Amino acid sequence: MTQTPFRVSAGILLTLLILSCSSGKIDREALVTRNNPHIDALAPLNSLNLGNGTFTLTLDATGLQTFPEFCKDGLSLGTYSEWGWHEFPNTEGYTQAETLEDHPLPGHPHGIYSVQEGYTLDARGRAAATWIRENPHRLHLGNIGFDGMKPEEIDGIDQTLDMWNGRLHSSFRWKGTPVEVETVSAGEGADVLAAQVKAGQPLPVVLRFPYPTGQHSDDGSNWNADEKHSTEIVSQDAGKALLRRTVDATVYYVALHWSGDATLSQTGPNRLVLTPAAGEWEFSVRFAGQETSAPAFREAAAAAQALWNGYWKSSGVIDFSHCTDARAALLEKRVVQSQYLMRVQEAQHFPPAETGLTYNSWFGKYHLEMVMWHSFHWGTWSQPELLERQLAWYKSVMPIARDIAARQGFPGVRWMKMTDPSGLEAPSDVGSFLLWQQPHPIYMAELVYRANPSKAFLEEYGDLVQQTAEMLAAFVTYDEARDRYCIEGACGANESYNEDYTVNPAFELSYVHFGLSVAQQWRERLGEERVAAWDEICAKLAPLATSPDGIYLPAEKGPGVPDYEKGVIPRSLAAPAPPGGYINAQRGTRELAFTPMEPGREYARGTSSENLLAFGVLPANRLFTEEGMQKTLDRAAEYYDWTRGSWSWNYPSLAMNATRLLRPDVAVRAITMDNRSELLLPGGNNYRTERLRMYLPGNGGLLLAVGMMCAGWDGCTVENPGFPKDGTWDVRWEGLKPMP
Repeated sequence: MTQTPFRVSAGILLTLLILSCSSGKIDREALVTRNNPHIDALAPLNSLNLGNGTFTLTLDATGLQTFPEFCKDGLSLGTYSEWGWHEFPNTEGYTQAETLEDHPLPGHPHGIYSVQEGYTLDARGRAAATWIRENPHRLHLGNIGFDGMKPEEIDGIDQTLDMWNGRLHSSFRWKGTPVEVETVSAGEGADVLAAQVKAGQPLPVVLRFPYPTGQHSDDGSNWNADEKHSTEIVSQDAGKALLRRTVDATVYYVALHWSGDATLSQTGPNRLVLTPAAGEWEFSVRFAGQETSAPAFREAAAAAQALWNGYWKSSGVIDFSHCTDARAALLEKRVVQSQYLMRVQEAQHFPPAETGLTYNSWFGKYHLEMVMWHSFHWGTWSQPELLERQLAWYKSVMPIARDIAARQGFPGVRWMKMTDPSGLEAPSDVGSFLLWQQPHPIYMAELVYRANPSKAFLEEYGDLVQQTAEMLAAFVTYDEARDRYCIEGACGANESYNEDYTVNPAFELSYVHFGLSVAQQWRERLGEERVAAWDEICAKLAPLATSPDGIYLPAEKGPGVPDYEKGVIPRSLAAPAPPGGYINAQRGTRELAFTPMEPGREYARGTSSENLLAFGVLPANRLFTEEGMQKTLDRAAEYYDWTRGSWSWNYPSLAMNATRLLRPDVAVRAITMDNRSELLLPGGNNYRTERLRMYLPGNGGLLLAVGMMCAGWDGCTVENPGFPKDGTWDVRWEGLKPMP
C-alpha cells in the first residue's frame, strides 16, 4: 500500500511544532473571553454550568437554580457529583446472575452474556435486568434558587459566563427590581455553590431536595415523595449550618455559610429557606459525603479562579481570529466552549456519562465505548493527567472485567459497556455484544505514556494493557479455508450491525490491529518478548471488505450491507423504537428480510462511521490502502447528510479520516457542518434530540478532531494538515500533541 506518513526524528517534530506556532504567542485570556457564553433570555435550553469537573452545577438566568420545573425538559438545573449515587431498595433481591444467558453467537457458541430480553429470560430475569440497569443512578443533590419567583416575573436578563475565571455574572429585573448575582463554584475537591447577591430588597433563597426518579433520561427530581427521604438540621450557628440528607441508604451532608444577618428556617420536610436581612449579602453551600463546612464566597471565588486560570494556561489552545473563512469564528467558539464544558463536566475519576453531570441520561451511567469521544482529547490537549484519572478506574475494576471475560470463554479482561463506579455490567441486548470499547484502555494508556514516557507508568498499567489485548486476540476466529482471522459475534459500533449476522466490521478490524500492535510495543518497552500469536493475527487479519467498484464497506456481512455475491441486501426487520426514539441507527429484530439489488444501482455510498473510523482516529495499517480510502472518502463526501445531522461523533470521524488523507476541504466542511449555528446551544452544548438535549461526546469528538487537524499525527510533515492552504485558514495553536 502507499503510505504518505513516515517516521521522523523528535527534532523534526519539534521544528514542526514551532513552525505551527511561529506567528507569536497566543493571548489565551483574550481567546477565551471573546467566546464567553452570553444569555439574554430565560429559556429551558439556556442553562449554564459551573463546577470543577467532578462536581457540576447547572444554573438558570438568575445565576442560581430558581426555576427547576421550568427547565425540566431542557438543560435541567442539576447538582451532581461523581460520588453522588443512589439505588432504590432491592426488595425483590434481584441479582445479576438472573440476567445471564447462554447466548450462542457465530464463532462463540457458548458465551454467557448479561441480557435484557435475550432468547430465554423469564419474567423475573427481565425484571432483574431492568432493576440493575436503573440502579444505581446518579443522585441530584439539591436545588438552590431564589424563593417565590416566577419565570414570567423576570426580564432584563444580561448574563455572561466568565470561563477564564469560572464565574457567572447575572443581572435581571424581578418585578421591576434590579438584581445582580455573582456565582462561583470552587476548586478541586470542593463541591460548592457560592453567590454574591445585590438587590434593592432582601431576596430569600430556598434549598429544595428531591427524591430520585430513577428514570432513563430526566432531571432526577421527584418533588412528590417527601416521605421517602429526609433533611435534618444537624447544627446551626451564627452564619453557618450543617444539614444531613438521608435518601434510603445514601447519606450526605450539606453545609451552609452566609454573611451578615440571615435566618434559616425549615419550611417543609425537604425544604429550607435562608432569608437575609439586607439586599446585599453572600452565601455558599457545600455538598459532601461526610460532615464538612462551606467556604466564604471570596474563598470559593479565589479557588475557582485558580482552577480555571491554571487550566487555560496549561491546556492546548487554538486561535482562529486570523482566519478569513466565514466558518472560522463559529468553529473557534465551539472549540473554546467545548474545552470549558469538558473540563467543567468530565474531569472525573470515572468514565463520563453522555450528558456528563447535567442530567441523567441512561440513568447517569457510563458508556465505555464512548470514552473515545469523551476523553481521548485529554491526551492530545496537554491534559494527560485527566485521562489517567479514568484509566486508574479501569485498573480498579479489572477483577470484574476478568469475570466477564471468563464467563464468556475468553482469557484476560472484557470491558463492560454500560456501568457505574462499581464496574457492574448493566444487562443489555446491545451493549453486551459491542467490541469497540475493548481496545480503548490500550489507546488511553498509550496517549498518557506518549505525553509523559516513564518506566513506572509502563509497569503500573502494563498488566491492564496485556490482559485487554489477550481478550482481543482470543475473540478473533480463524477462517482456515481463506487462511485469515475474522471478527464474528460482535455488534458493530453504530449498533445496527448486530452480533448475529455481522462479519468483519471495518472499524473493529482496524482497532483490533491497533490494539494488538500497541500491546506488542508495550511488551518491548518493558523488555518482554512479543507474543507470536498476536503478530500472526495482525498479519492475517481479514482486510476491509469492498464493493465491486472499490468502496470500503462498513462490514463484510451484516444487516444493511450489500451482499454482492447473492445480489441482495439483508435487512433486520424493524423493532419498536424505545421512548424518545433511537439515537444511532435503528436496531431491528433478529429476523432478516432480503431485498434484491437493482442492476446498475450504486449501493456503496461510503457514509458509514464504521469504514471511516478505520482510518482517522486510527493510523494506517495493512488492512486497507490509502488509495481505497481516498475513493471511499470521495463517495462519503458526496452522499453525507449535511443538512439533517447533529454535532455528534460522526462528523469528527469524517474530519479525521479526511485529515489523514490530506483532504482539508472535506475535513473543514465536516467539522463545521456548513456553519450550522442552530445546533449550538448558548453554552456550547450540542443539541441532538428531545432525549439528548446535550451530547458531550460531540464536544469531545470536536476537540479530538480539530486537535488532529492542527497537530497531525506521527510522521505528518504538513503544517495544519486539516485546514486548506488557500490563505483563508491562518490557524495558530499551542500545546497540542500529534495523534498516533
